[in-house]
Order: sequence, then structure tokens, then C-alpha cells
Amino acid sequence: MAAEKSGNAAYDALMRQLKAGTPGNCYVLHGDERYLLDRRVKEIRRAILSDSGNAFDIKHFSGIPDPDELYEAVSVFPLFGERTLVEVTDYDFARDLDTLLPVLRDLPEHVCLLFICAAGAFKADKRLASVKELYKIASVVEFTPRAGRELAPWIREQFKAAGRSISVSDAEYLAFATGGLMSSIVSETQKLAAHCEGDTVTRADIDALVDAVPDAVAYRLTDAIISRDFKRAARELVAQIATRDPGQLTIHSITTKMRQLLLARLYLDEGRSAQDLMAAAGMKTNVEFQAKALMTAAKKLTVAQCRTAVRLCCDSAFRLNNGGGSEVLTELLTRLSANVIS
Repeated sequence: MAAEKSGNAAYDALMRQLKAGTPGNCYVLHGDERYLLDRRVKEIRRAILSDSGNAFDIKHFSGIPDPDELYEAVSVFPLFGERTLVEVTDYDFARDLDTLLPVLRDLPEHVCLLFICAAGAFKADKRLASVKELYKIASVVEFTPRAGRELAPWIREQFKAAGRSISVSDAEYLAFATGGLMSSIVSETQKLAAHCEGDTVTRADIDALVDAVPDAVAYRLTDAIISRDFKRAARELVAQIATRDPGQLTIHSITTKMRQLLLARLYLDEGRSAQDLMAAAGMKTNVEFQAKALMTAAKKLTVAQCRTAVRLCCDSAFRLNNGGGSEVLTELLTRLSANVIS
């Protein structure tokens, strides 16, 4: 699957091991992309337990198990197959790694010890000697959201299976609108396939039906302003206010976009690319679509307009953080619109 390609060496090594049917002795799986993580867990289980298919050859722990119990679990020989699988969920590596290391140092060949971490739960300071040792013993695999260009072929396959089609650019936009998380994309793909009117899913369908992440909402709002579509900008703002966000998240997202827009305008004058913009602005790899759109939008504005937009956002953020309400956002929209057409 195109969406599953990665530049992560640990992930690629795991994929090679699974393809060969020979998982290693110890894995730590973590990251925000839960869809892929869960798939890899199922494949590890299938590879380890294929010959036995018996619950006696798998052991589950949650949290921080007793070291003696964990040592016993990894030491027990399989009853029905060639290997045993020991799964540990929600282990606190930051708190109890020193207790775990003696068990990891002496893992028998017949066991696969698998740690499954919730999103954001794996915290390990790589400067510590204990963490360095963990990385030497275990394969620590992080599952991160893929870039839109990597997800687009997979998204198109999902729609094809549902009897619909979508262009490459709109598939990338859907990845952006959902934050690039495959579990969210699956859910929104099903919704779009069920409710869009035509055979082809369009960007208009995505804007109308998808529950977009805040970053995408802010992008749509700023895109409407830059495009001088003030009615659409007003609709986007009303929709955002209806979510009962107190405004700080919205103003932060809009300000970020305006700062990125200013940088894009400056980079255009220097002949630099969307990739340069992403690197300088610290943008994630799954928002290349947005970076390209910012470069295109910047062509319509002057440096002075972009700088004024940033100042307006900062002024509104100050007022919002000092007791202002939704009227601050409404006024900001008006002032940004006037700046764009000035």
C-alpha cells in the first residue's frame, strides 16, 4: 500500500521482518497514527501465533507488570507453536525503565515481547544511558501521519472500493482536512461515499461533510479572505464560533496562517519553494498541500499587506486574551478583509 511506505528505518525494518514472517524479539510501537499501528500489531500476532492459534501462547499485561511475572511470561516455552507472544500496553518507560532492562537483556529467542503505547504516551529521553540501551535491545517504531501525496493513492483506492472517485489533489486535501490520520480518513471516506451526490467526490463535498481539524478550518477561513470570498469567510467563522471554541484556538490558527503567508510572500521574492517554506515554518510533512496553496495565495498580496495581517491578528489575540469575546473574531475578519482589498 502506497500510504504505508516510510522513511523511518525502524518501521521499514519491521515491514521487512513481517514480509519474511520473522518478527524480532522486542518491539516498542508508539505514535499518533493508530490505524497503521493496529495493523502491524495484528500482523505480528498472526506471524507469531500462525501455527498455534492458541491463547496459551500469548500473554497480556497492562501498565507496569511485576518484574518477576514478566520474566516468567517471556521465559515460558510455547505449548503449541514455535514462539510465544507477550504484549504489554500502557507501560510507563519514563518511570520504570531501569526495572525493565534486566528482563530485556535476557530475552530468549522463542519470545516476541511487544509494547503497545497509546498516542503520546511513549516518553523517553535519548540522552539517558538506560534509554540508549533500550534502543539497542528493542526496535522502537514510531507511527506518524503520512504526507498527503503518500496518502492520496490509498484514499483513491478507498473511494474506488466504495464505487466513487476522487482526484489526486482533492484526495490530498481530504488528508489535510482530517489531519492525515488514516483512521479519521476511513471514517470520513465512508461518510463522503454515502452522502455526496455525484460519482466523483469534490473539494466542495469535503468542505460540506467532513469534520475538519482546527488547522484545516483556519486554512479555509484565511483562504476565503485571501480569495476575497467574504461570504464564505463569514460562513466559516460562524461555523467555528458554533463549535463553542472560546476563540484562542481559532485566533492562534489564523495568526499562524498569516505568519506563514508572510513568509511565503518573502520566499517568493527570493525564488524559494514550498518545501523551503515547510522547513522554515516547521510545517509537518502531511501539509505540503497547504504549503503550495500558501505560495499561490501569496502571489496575490504584497509584503506590506501580509505584515499588516499579522499585526491585526496579534492585536486581536491580545484583546481576546484580555476578556474579549466572539466579537473580536468578527472584527478581525472585517479588518483582514479590508486589508486584502486595500
